[in-house]
This record gives sequence, C-alpha cells and structure tokens, in this order.
Amino acid sequence: MLCIAAFIVLLVLSAVSARYRRLLGKAASCTWRRVTLRPCDTTFRDDLKNSLLAPLAVRSPRLVRPASIAIEVLAWVMVLSMIVSLYIVGRSGLNLVVYGTCDKQNAQACTLSAEVCSVGDGTTPFWDSILAGNVIGAFGDEFASLGDTFSAIPSRLRTWEGAEFASASATYLEGYREGLPVAVEVIDPGCRFCAQLFRNVEESGLAQTHNVTYRVYPTASSWGDKFEHSALIARYLTAIQLHEREAALAGENTTDWLILEQIFGGKNASREDWQVWFNETATDEEAVAQLHTWLSDAGYDAAGIAQIDDLAASPEVADSLAAVRQSVEDDIRTVSIPTMILDGRLRTGVVSIDDLRAAR
Repeated sequence: MLCIAAFIVLLVLSAVSARYRRLLGKAASCTWRRVTLRPCDTTFRDDLKNSLLAPLAVRSPRLVRPASIAIEVLAWVMVLSMIVSLYIVGRSGLNLVVYGTCDKQNAQACTLSAEVCSVGDGTTPFWDSILAGNVIGAFGDEFASLGDTFSAIPSRLRTWEGAEFASASATYLEGYREGLPVAVEVIDPGCRFCAQLFRNVEESGLAQTHNVTYRVYPTASSWGDKFEHSALIARYLTAIQLHEREAALAGENTTDWLILEQIFGGKNASREDWQVWFNETATDEEAVAQLHTWLSDAGYDAAGIAQIDDLAASPEVADSLAAVRQSVEDDIRTVSIPTMILDGRLRTGVVSIDDLRAAR
C-alpha cells in the first residue's frame, strides 16, 4: 500500500512542481503492478521507506521497526480512505442524478438538492447499523440501496405521463377540462415545501393549461408519521375525493381543494399558519374539529360530515392510501416530497413559478 499512497501524494505534488514527476513515474509503475495483483518489480517501495527512515535510524535505531510498521499502517489508512471517499462521491453523484438528492435516506441533508421533505428509502442508515452491531446488515443495506438506484435509472429516462398516476377519484384544481395534459403533485399536508409548491402552482396559473391533481402521501419515519396529523388529513382528503368524485368535473374546486388551500396558505385567528398549527399545536380532537368546520363552511350539514367521518375511517380509504403509497414507493420511486409529474418529466422539490409558467 505504501507505493499506492506515495503515488497519490506525488500526483498532487507533481501538479505544482516538476521535481516530483520522475518519482511519480516510478510510483505509477509500482502502483499499476500492485493494482493488477503483481509484485512490484522496482526498488521504489524500499527506496521510499529507506529515505523516510534514514534520519530516524541515525538518531534512534530502536524506533526504526515501529516507525516502519506505522508507515505501512498509515499507507493502508490513506488508501482505504481514498477508496471510501471515491465511493461516497460516486454514490452521491448517482443519487443526485436519479433522485435529485445526494442522500436517499435524508434528502434534506443534501445541500445540493432542491427544497424537499425527505421520504427516505426505508433502510437503516449505515452507521446506525454499525453502531448497533449489525455489520453484515449495514453492508447489505448499503449495496441493496445502491442496486435500487441503478435499477431506477431507466425510469428517470422515460417520458412521464401524469394521467397514468391520477387516481380514479382524482379531483382537479379549477375542474377537469378535456384535451389538457395532466399534472400530478405528490404531497404531504405537513410538509412546508409542499405548501410552497401549492402556492407556486396557483400563482403560475398552471391550472389554465393543465389538469392539476394530487396524490396525498403522508411521509413516515422510524418512529411513526413525520408530521402530526398528516395521516388524519390524508384520510379526510381521500374521503372527500371519493364522496365528491362525480363533482370533480364540475369546473370548480371541490371541498378537498378548499381544505388544501387553507392548510397550505391560510392562517388561524392567532395569525399562525394552519399547517404549523396542525403540525405543532393541535390535539387530535382539535384537528378533527377544524376539519369539520371547513366541511361545514363548504356546505356540509351534520349528516354529511358524519358520512365523511365514516368514510375516512373506512377500509376503502385505507386501501386507497395504501395504493398511493405503493405507487409512490414502487412506481414513482421518489425519496423526496413534493414530487411533480409535469410535461413528461418527474420533478422533485419545489418547482419555481418561472419553471411552471414555462411548462405552459
């Protein structure tokens, strides 16, 4: 490993000074033979070691052997560190191209990715597994995750059709109109970046040129739902979609869109964003009561609200949300929310107003 480590160091030094280039040639020859599993046929390794140890041999001969071992260990550490670094850089770059984030397990931790809430890839982080003593599982999950990334490459090169991912009970911003392409947002009611995308879509006027719909996907973590009440809101939104499916073509927003408008853009009497209130303040009872209030404002009477309550707790809604989860995780294969299917492309993170207008 010493000649490989020396080659790395000399490669850097040769870029700034020609005096090291002769040694670089010897190091390269030795390194190539070592990489191809052949013994080094030059004395470069011994010459290098002797030049490093000669001053020590004069002053403290007894320390030559320990120092020789230390040099070998340092060389191994240096080479292994370089291999690991190259792997991490390569893996992160591949993830960035495929998923729009360099860290699949925590998309928000990648400073190069768009504004997103992380979905994760369902695996335990590498170092968490190592610290838990599951070394085999750590490497197994790592290589399985890398394999999933490679297998997702073809899907990123395809043409994405929004209509393929709109549910049978989908409702549309400002109503459905024949002949317009379909744009699909994958959103979590608790994600602040989903709120930003929602506002950008409205401000851009995308609904004038596209049939804009959404799939609601409450993100989860190892300890449960990532955002308090996202799953509750998702059940009610889905129940309203199923209940008002015949009204989806009526040319105006259905009740689920009115509720999304409040959650993503409204404030309560205390001037607190409704989304923040649901995430950080509301109890379960208060959250349900507020949803009831919005249903009442939309024209539902007590009997109608009771119907929505029953439907929200029904197997039909649970199956619908399970189908969305399967589609997001297995078909769309995103690790970031929001994700948007628009004009044949899969876009992760907040799409800017200018980009939305350009899609028109």
